[in-house]
Amino acid sequence: MVRGKVIRVVCYYRDASLLEMLVGTFRKLLIDISWFCGGVVDESGLYEVYLGVKDSPNLLTAILDLSTSVSVSSVEIFDNADTSDYTSRDDGITKIVKIYISSQSKSDCYSWGERCG
Repeated sequence: MVRGKVIRVVCYYRDASLLEMLVGTFRKLLIDISWFCGGVVDESGLYEVYLGVKDSPNLLTAILDLSTSVSVSSVEIFDNADTSDYTSRDDGITKIVKIYISSQSKSDCYSWGERCG
């Protein structure tokens, strides 16, 4: 279980520095990132990235900065998400990822610096 928050970022792929921009937004405010994973949502270049971040007094500032970025559509905060690690072997590849987000877990959503939804 992660001590902190799970952040979901819905963004459009513009160039290869997408992940660097996402991670850099948190790191420049000294917020530790435990893990991140993501993938393509549809053919239009829409991506969904989940980040496990530590609690910090600067967290809201980082989320507001991220939500005003050009390629970011929305940033959602999940307070009570459960993240567990498991290991499975398929064709010699070890996979370790499991994120469970309940529907009651979502606390805030920001888009262009304003609270939405």
